[in-house]
Amino acid sequence: MAERDDHLKAISNNRGKAPAADPEEIKKRNQAALAKRKAMLAQMKEEEKSKPLPEGWRRVESRSRPGEFVYENIHTEERIAWFPTEPAKEEATPALVAQNTDEDKKEALKKKNLAALEKRKQRLKAQREAEKSLDLPDGWKRVESRSRPGEVVYENVFTGERQAWFPDAPAVDPKASEADAKKQALIEKNRKALEARKAKLAAKKSEEASKPLPEGWRRVESRSRPGEYVYENIYTEERIAWLPEEPAEPPLPEGWRKVESRTYPGEYVYENIYTMDRQAWRPEGPAPKEPVEEDPAKRTQDQLQQLKKATPEVNIVCKARAMYEYAAENREEEIDLLEGDVILVEYKHSNIVTAVNHKH
Repeated sequence: MAERDDHLKAISNNRGKAPAADPEEIKKRNQAALAKRKAMLAQMKEEEKSKPLPEGWRRVESRSRPGEFVYENIHTEERIAWFPTEPAKEEATPALVAQNTDEDKKEALKKKNLAALEKRKQRLKAQREAEKSLDLPDGWKRVESRSRPGEVVYENVFTGERQAWFPDAPAVDPKASEADAKKQALIEKNRKALEARKAKLAAKKSEEASKPLPEGWRRVESRSRPGEYVYENIYTEERIAWLPEEPAEPPLPEGWRKVESRTYPGEYVYENIYTMDRQAWRPEGPAPKEPVEEDPAKRTQDQLQQLKKATPEVNIVCKARAMYEYAAENREEEIDLLEGDVILVEYKHSNIVTAVNHKH
């Protein structure tokens, strides 16, 4: 025995080392084996296409692997990846239960599965109905399913690929340049931002609908945007799109109307429809039908009395009286004046005295 071991050891020592394995050669061999397996599976799938399916089965596109096909039970909508060899059962297969489970528990489990399946069907049906009215992202179109006539799927117009679920992003053209791809990505980003803004506005509108309105306002449907709501002044029937914060203004006294200021666009004044005179404050009585000549001296006295009652928050140096009417030329720095108007002069900086734009 010892002699035999010594002989084997001598042979082993005299034998040359095995050549080192070539990583590239191993990689090629594995790739060839993988390609052979894929070809075999593809051939098997092609052969299955021409085979008649057992009763109750149909061939449909896979939801998780677009472009591949699986087999669906037309009664229960259960799916399998392998070719069925027996007719489809008309009831969902209940989950496996322990052998000692009694028949009542089995029946209860079967009912539970059937109820869950029916609920899922109803949810998918409602989802499909809702998707019919949605606009598709760019590059997609609705087409009839080849494997399920009467049902709709979504096709990529560039590649022809199809999927059963609603696409959530535009289809990208594989031949598009990098600049086009960036442009498409920017469009998609803006679309999502717009959707988020719309959702935020809708949430805000929903919240506003539950808030009590100030006195004199009512919520009415928009004439230009049916389905949306605006707020209407019950006295004047003026409408605004935002939630009012103050009570609605009652109707103006007879002979007055509210118009946009000529000198301050965006602001409003009150105009006498008879004399066309305008004033910045809300009128309290009917508009006079004849122009009222106001004594400049009286206006000066009235304004001085008002200044005595007011407590100015600025450092007033003196008061000045307008000797004649003046129309402002630079609206950012000047104001309109009538003869007799009183203005305040405010100390602004060392050696600088500026007229305040408060006209009282």
